[in-house]
Amino acid sequence: MIVAAILLTALLVQIPVVLNADLGCLLTEGERVLDGGKLGVDVFELNPPLSVYLYMPASMLARVTGLSPEIIVIILVMIEIVGALLVIDRAAAVAGLGARERRISTSVLALLFAILPTAVFGQREHIAVIAMTPFVAVTAIRWRGLAPGRVAILAGLGAGLAMSIKPQLALVVGLPIILAAFRQRSLRPLFAPESWAAAAIVVGYGAMLAIVFPDYLFTYAPMVTAVYVPLRMDLAGLLPFPLVVLMASVAFLRLVAPQDLKMGGHATPWLAAAVGGAVSFVLQGKGWTYTAFALCLFAVAAPMLHARARTLRVPVMIGGFAAVAFIAFCLSLPISAFPPLEGRILALAKNPRLITIGDHVALGHPLVRQINGTWVGNTCVQLLAAGAMVRQNSAQLAEGEQAKLDNIINFERRQLLADVRSGRPNVILVDSYLLSTVPFDWLAWANSDPELRKELSRYREVAEIGRVRIFFDQSSADLRSH
Repeated sequence: MIVAAILLTALLVQIPVVLNADLGCLLTEGERVLDGGKLGVDVFELNPPLSVYLYMPASMLARVTGLSPEIIVIILVMIEIVGALLVIDRAAAVAGLGARERRISTSVLALLFAILPTAVFGQREHIAVIAMTPFVAVTAIRWRGLAPGRVAILAGLGAGLAMSIKPQLALVVGLPIILAAFRQRSLRPLFAPESWAAAAIVVGYGAMLAIVFPDYLFTYAPMVTAVYVPLRMDLAGLLPFPLVVLMASVAFLRLVAPQDLKMGGHATPWLAAAVGGAVSFVLQGKGWTYTAFALCLFAVAAPMLHARARTLRVPVMIGGFAAVAFIAFCLSLPISAFPPLEGRILALAKNPRLITIGDHVALGHPLVRQINGTWVGNTCVQLLAAGAMVRQNSAQLAEGEQAKLDNIINFERRQLLADVRSGRPNVILVDSYLLSTVPFDWLAWANSDPELRKELSRYREVAEIGRVRIFFDQSSADLRSH
């Protein structure tokens, strides 16, 4: 009943909430693929293909049921949460853990899966962390010298899916079993059934990429690696948050279950997973809060799963609640720096055909879904061009490297030209910043291509709201009186 109440609360909270920019973009790209577009040829996404295909079941069910894809995403994530909890509970039951411990574990994890994510709910990291948590739970069971049974294979399959979604998350499942191998002075923990299952999924996914998506793997992915991956914050900006979260986790664990803070303590695998999440956050280097979700979940889980009733004094409970609330607040921080644009766009065109020129995905997403518009771009953002320009301005480059970056910038311009010609957008939103930090004329960037300048000449600027310039097709028949 507690778990049902937690999930129902999360469902009621999430349904009216506007979903985040990344999720809106991936849903839109998936719908274009369902309509016949080919990923890496007609539709371009910075992340590997699984990121797009992950949300396509929601879009397919939406077309069958008439519900919005966003609501179906929430429902499917709830189903995933229930599945993960069942796997964890079954492994614990086979291992012989008591009913009380299992109930506490299920309730705590349900709370962390459904309530802690706030604005991260439904994002790839959220889905991946839910999928990999049974693997960490199985590792924790083996850490105690118990056997989780055959259900551990399902935990391994979930971990394999998570690592396929975000390869950096391999650290989250890897550090606990590496630690177990050192503790036992044996390689056996590395070759448990769940490890083989996870490896099989990752290898199979890699083979599928090479066979089914060669255009992405050999043409688009190298551009992403060259200019998007190097875009990262410095360590001074990345390290404070994970350090604070990890120190708080250790401090609370020391207060509520000091015996579990030792090397052989039951909380060690969960703390190791939190450290893996911290390293993953730093490796990704973007500083976006959702990339810290694995760190946050496992850092909170370590003390909560091992707290003892007799140690839960009121000041500790209040401090713990405040710490969890702070983490949830951090995860809820929006990434959009754009003013409200819905009313201004709808005053120009009903159900507009829309694209953006700029490097911030939140400029057009989930805006286009909110106004019931049609996204006519083959990509959600010109982030490759932004990364290439930053690299050109920040280092002395060899002639060959300079030409490579110029080709990437030109690739983005040609894709934008194709969008304008084939999609015939009647509204174009133009950003005025590069990576949200440096003032930049994206319209001048686009107009530097003569063919693109000719196509854009039929648009007139109708408004400038904050950092956004709104352009409208003068020949559009959808002009409405203000």
